Amino acid sequence: MRIKLSNRQRRRRGSIIIPYFILLLITASAIAGLGVFVAHSTNMAHRRNDLIAAADFAQGGAVIACSDLNEALTNRTGTIKTKVEGKGYQWNSALSTSAQMVYQRTITAPFADQAVAAEIWLPNSSSPSSAKIVARAITGKVTQQATVNVKMSWAYPAAIINVSAGTTSATIDKATGKSGNVVVDGSKSGPIIVDGGPARAILSNGRANIDTAYATVPASAISQTNYNTANEVPDFTAQGTVNTLFDFNRFIAVADLTTNTLNPTLNNHFTNLTTFIAAANAAAVSAAGALEGVIVVDIAKTDPDLSNLTATKLPNGINVKGTLFFNFAPTFGPLDYVINSAAMNINPANMAGLVATDPKTYPSGYPPVYYDVTKNPTNIDITAKGFANFVSEDDLPALMYSIGTLDMHGNANVSGVMYTPSYVEIENLKDGQIQYFKGALIMGMGMFYQNVHSATSIISFDPQTLDGLATLDAIGKKFAVTYWQ
Repeated sequence: MRIKLSNRQRRRRGSIIIPYFILLLITASAIAGLGVFVAHSTNMAHRRNDLIAAADFAQGGAVIACSDLNEALTNRTGTIKTKVEGKGYQWNSALSTSAQMVYQRTITAPFADQAVAAEIWLPNSSSPSSAKIVARAITGKVTQQATVNVKMSWAYPAAIINVSAGTTSATIDKATGKSGNVVVDGSKSGPIIVDGGPARAILSNGRANIDTAYATVPASAISQTNYNTANEVPDFTAQGTVNTLFDFNRFIAVADLTTNTLNPTLNNHFTNLTTFIAAANAAAVSAAGALEGVIVVDIAKTDPDLSNLTATKLPNGINVKGTLFFNFAPTFGPLDYVINSAAMNINPANMAGLVATDPKTYPSGYPPVYYDVTKNPTNIDITAKGFANFVSEDDLPALMYSIGTLDMHGNANVSGVMYTPSYVEIENLKDGQIQYFKGALIMGMGMFYQNVHSATSIISFDPQTLDGLATLDAIGKKFAVTYWQ
């Protein structure tokens, strides 16, 4: 007997199979989609890991390059260029310009199986005030870059910096200052202040002997007896050494090439006190109101005007916009002194709002504003004399003197760094006087600072006069991070 399937039965089987096929297709599509999703997620996770790793390596390389730059600065031999190259960097001529020098190296250690390309971008200056560090790392197919902007800053911030080892004497007198300690002597008559602001008031390798009854110098702002310790300040004042801050001959070169019709030699280098006193008096009543630029004054023991730095001989005082350098002859010893009782105004600040007890009112006259910009040291070409030119980023000291001592007795209004390899003596010897120094005082052989009159004596730290200080090969400087990109 033959059994025949009806069309109805075939249709029923077909209607059952079709949903199975549809379900199978949906399941296969879902599995395929899941595979694609997993693969994409894996790739995304891998790329994200590469991004993180590359960023970490780039940042690590930037930190290492910053350390390289600071270590190069502490190398006391050679120029900035040779110091950086000594850390394994090579000059990149393609990226460098007349204003910008770029040095490159590849950093591998301490990374494992990873290299970081590091660049140091420096202004083309013997004393750069800033720099940029660029580091790039490639992980997988991902490149990440880290950029650090750094600024040059003075490594030993303080209002008074004394590199002498000094003695163990705690006496508050002139003899102890002459022995290499810092001595601050006051009285009830008038304020005598050393203001460190955000820094130290006094940083001394020797002792700092303070009249605590009358002198305003917080004990917490004093760092003393640092000689032969980890905190010892290098001897920045010994001439001709690897730590020398300034080459005096560089400043003399600027003065030699700066025109000045008030000097018989027609420049800013005065070979005796007689011509300097005459020029200072003429400049005080000129349109500029001051001698401008780097002013060098040679002082010999036989100078007939050795005792004539007085208010009588200089009724309008000594007025300078820029730098005043007293160049003592080699016959002077460190404690051989010349007394100045005339008012001394070097980059003077506007004192109208000064309140001695309020450091927020301590003004600055730095940097100087030149009446005759041709006398600005940055506009004087000294390359023919074998020296690097000063640049706009450079901070120049306000007052310098070589071996020998400038004993200051009169009014003073000085903004900028004061520097000497010798001894410092500042005595306020008349009622009503103001002796005001805004910047920093750096000395090699101690200091005696006294006010026992109804007068005002203030030394106040100003980092703006130091951070760009035009020291030889950036001696005394360090780079600090300003911001990351």
